[in-house]
Amino acid sequence: MLSKVSVSVSSTIARRMACHETKVLRPLARFGQRYCGDAPCVPQPKPQRMLPFLPPLVEELAPATAAPIEKAKALHPAFYCDNQYVQAERERIFGTQWFAACHSAELSKPGDVKVIEVGSNSIILTCDKTGKIHAFYNVCRHRGAKVCSTDQTGCKQLVCPYHWWAYRLDGSLKSTPPAATPQERKSELGLQRVPGLDTFAGVVFLNQSENPTPLKEYLGDLTDKLQRYDLDNLEFSGKKEYKIGGDWKLIAENFVDFYHINAVHPELSRFSRVDDHQPFQGKGQYVGFVTNPLTNSGGPGDLHNFNLFPGLNPVEASSALFFQLFPNISVTIYPHSVYTLMTFPTSTPGVTKETLSLLMAPGAKLKDDTDEQYKEKCEKLLAFVVNINDEDVVAIENLQLGLQNAKDHNLHGEFLPKYDWPVHRFQNMILDGINGKTLNEGIMPELDNAFEKKMQ
Repeated sequence: MLSKVSVSVSSTIARRMACHETKVLRPLARFGQRYCGDAPCVPQPKPQRMLPFLPPLVEELAPATAAPIEKAKALHPAFYCDNQYVQAERERIFGTQWFAACHSAELSKPGDVKVIEVGSNSIILTCDKTGKIHAFYNVCRHRGAKVCSTDQTGCKQLVCPYHWWAYRLDGSLKSTPPAATPQERKSELGLQRVPGLDTFAGVVFLNQSENPTPLKEYLGDLTDKLQRYDLDNLEFSGKKEYKIGGDWKLIAENFVDFYHINAVHPELSRFSRVDDHQPFQGKGQYVGFVTNPLTNSGGPGDLHNFNLFPGLNPVEASSALFFQLFPNISVTIYPHSVYTLMTFPTSTPGVTKETLSLLMAPGAKLKDDTDEQYKEKCEKLLAFVVNINDEDVVAIENLQLGLQNAKDHNLHGEFLPKYDWPVHRFQNMILDGINGKTLNEGIMPELDNAFEKKMQ
């Protein structure tokens, strides 16, 4: 078990009170700032994001995994079960790395609003009247109340429920009823922006660190691998929300673990066989592999049920692609559709919120299908992937329970290099990510590139 340390990451903001004897604190002062007369008593610099310290035994346990896979052991169970560690990990990884927030299709119209929770941190995403996407911390600049609690459509403004401060969808302060606020003051009191925002493959990514590495550079060669897939114009088809009794890392590791398919997914194994999985891995913050060729099995995912992505080459048209974009989105790309698992650690260790989403390729509807027939096909495909995920949830929650027992007996898991290289890669992303770094590619195995050669 990781030892406990008492670390205070809170800080006290000093405020000058020299002018307080006859002055009244003005209600329009910036959150965290006092005013004397018409000027702030002390200029307040933008606070730096403070990351929690890691428990000391991380340094002792990490080297067993941070090694070539032939010599490595799986992450120690404490990395999934120790409360102090998992809270520090959450703040460090989601506080310094790019992470998936939602699908751009969910913010496609002016007035669309999404609220996401990452641990105790709440973020608002909006689509303003010009169609531009924004991301803000869900904190009113008056007294710090939570501005939004639910997703919205057709929203005209964001209104704090505490004192009715209103913000435009671009984050600027609109009004402070009943007081009249000078425009120059309003311009300083907009919602605080999340520093990094970018989109890739129809997904909105955020980064909470100042001046982050560009997202494309972070993902490495992944953008080249997907250049023939039109992922920016996907048709949102459906979703299912989950609350899972397992650490968020286990969900990602389960996704990249194709070794469990025969044991856990009997229906899927007829369509996507274990030994048909091949590496599709390059440099970047992702894990990638493929199933080739796909096998039609009389199920809702059969290729003849839909039009495929236009422009695919013959190999892509008979392959399923699987990518875990570090840290929190699992992407499955079939020739006709995409489904994703987006995970968010909660403030309760060992509990994760997950959203499964199904999106169809542009023009996936067959010419001869009616709208009702197409809708029914999409519903059956969603039910198929939901059933797969439901089976995974059972396995993940069982694994979380087993790891607690393994931690008590100080047992590491083992790797089978042929099947477990994706899990080994992801776990090393964790170890590097908690220190604000990207993956050390130098200890990763040399993989078979037969599928890459087919693509050339």
